[in-house]
Amino acid sequence: MTNVISPDSRHVLYAVRLIIERQPIDNQWQSHRWVIHDLVPLELSAGGGLPPSNDVQFQRLRQPSGDDAGDALFTAEASLDLHRAEAEAYAENLASSEPAIYAVLRHNEDEDYSGDDDIDIHLAEISLSPYNIQDYEDCGEDQVEKLPLQGPIADFVKEFVEIHFKPEPFIKRKRDKARVDRDQLGGADPRLRRNGDMFQVPTDRKNRDEYH
Repeated sequence: MTNVISPDSRHVLYAVRLIIERQPIDNQWQSHRWVIHDLVPLELSAGGGLPPSNDVQFQRLRQPSGDDAGDALFTAEASLDLHRAEAEAYAENLASSEPAIYAVLRHNEDEDYSGDDDIDIHLAEISLSPYNIQDYEDCGEDQVEKLPLQGPIADFVKEFVEIHFKPEPFIKRKRDKARVDRDQLGGADPRLRRNGDMFQVPTDRKNRDEYH
């Protein structure tokens, strides 16, 4: 991390390295599954005003060398976007029972990818905002993974929220007494007064004539 970028910055990009594992499974319709292996914090940089493009391809962590389990690991670098305008979403994340970093894995389209045949997915999005990720979950076409929000990333996000999230104080509205009285009378003319269970019409001649 650099010493230049701090939580009081309005827009911060927190670079991370995502490591996934290709695990074989015994299924006639599917030969493998993808599992998040690790997420490594890298460095901070100033945001450029727009969210980063996190639509990135995975690369092998190292070249195949036999039966080593490390051959099944793949990696991609992306950036967590922290913007002051979304501080409420990060606060909501931190207040949840399981604060998380959300990673969206999406299957490659054949016409758009010509890389390693063992890699059939790419990183479509990585985010700290549960609001942003809701659309992906509602769609149901992508693999949405939740990684624990912890360590130095969690510490930075907490400080960022404390500085930039300013919830509006609750102000109790004063009720209009005249309106309350009118509502209790069912919207009737306030000159009408209850007399037991019946309404009593004013007895002065002028008002009596108005009601006949």
